[in-house]
Amino acid sequence: MKKYLILTAIAIASLTACKTGTTIGKEDLTFPFGNRLPSPPFTGEAYLQPMIQPDTVFNFPATNNITFAPGAHSSWHRHGGMVVLVTGGVGLYQEEDKPAQILRKGDVLQIPAGVRHWHGATKDNWFSQMVIYDAAWQPEILADEDNTLTEEDYLSAISEAQSESGITVNDLSMFPAPAEAITLPTFNGPIHLANTLEEPNVAGCPGLHNVVFEPGVYNAWHSHAGGQVLIVTDGIGYHQIEGQPVNEKNTRTPCSRNCLCRLLQQHPQRHCH
Repeated sequence: MKKYLILTAIAIASLTACKTGTTIGKEDLTFPFGNRLPSPPFTGEAYLQPMIQPDTVFNFPATNNITFAPGAHSSWHRHGGMVVLVTGGVGLYQEEDKPAQILRKGDVLQIPAGVRHWHGATKDNWFSQMVIYDAAWQPEILADEDNTLTEEDYLSAISEAQSESGITVNDLSMFPAPAEAITLPTFNGPIHLANTLEEPNVAGCPGLHNVVFEPGVYNAWHSHAGGQVLIVTDGIGYHQIEGQPVNEKNTRTPCSRNCLCRLLQQHPQRHCH
């Protein structure tokens, strides 16, 4: 059955300006940091916040949020097919034998299985990325002898980095959404709708959709035959499963900054948000 992952942003009345050209601090990041990652293979402060673990209910790829402090980065490494959703800050990504590229909030990157690469923050900015990947992948070659990323190579990558995506994130949400709203019969008002990731993709992930609700807008009671994963990326909103209390979902309070709602696949439940 088809599964859904929806990145939901609830538009608020006073939208904040995009911080283009300014230094991004840790206070500008949305998701919690989680646990410190070891060094090596990481250089500097890097943190891992698990979000979704593979199971037999959703069969959804493993998903984590990784945060890098300024100057922090991974070593060279390989893994299964991975989708990178940049959730905050300014970072770097480099594949072997290719120039590094700059990553900014709202960028979406696909890394094919087995491609040797590294990623991390720039020298002056924090960087946060949500990664969805094939955790069951096994390499066909022996481990690389030396995965060290030297400081010289890191600094060289910064000076030569290219901005590949050209994405300019608007004020509506973490990920790009059209400025023009649409109306649908299942919503009581206008929404902004965009496809953040299409199928098929390297991680075997279902399509990702970014839904931005205008203030006061909600949808009708509904259910998803394959289940749904809902991640709140911006604003303040509400979610309710039929017969259960209303839950506030937002990115401003520590207890709910990692806003993840999972609706059971085998027993689809009616809900609204």
